[in-house]
Amino acid sequence: MSTNRECIKACQRCAIACETCLNAMIDLNSDNDCPHCCRECIDICLLCAQAMARESRFSDAICKLCADICEWCAEQCGAHDHDHCQACAKACRECLEACRSMASM
Repeated sequence: MSTNRECIKACQRCAIACETCLNAMIDLNSDNDCPHCCRECIDICLLCAQAMARESRFSDAICKLCADICEWCAEQCGAHDHDHCQACAKACRECLEACRSMASM
């Protein structure tokens, strides 16, 4: 089971991995929602980390939404062979697990 601090760190790592992927994909063609999913994922991961840090009453709902967006981003980026896409997908999967665990507490 994930702790609040572990989930915050997972969200931060995910946002950084998505930012890296987004930057690397700027001039590359994509046949799916990568890198657009990265932009969504960055925003929700940062919001989620902030909400948990301030113990927002909406943390559970934000964590659930974050997990859903991370799952989408992991699927999209995971379909590409680029190292940055694979690293992004891995960070997204770790974040979605941490967020789902937090949302179910």
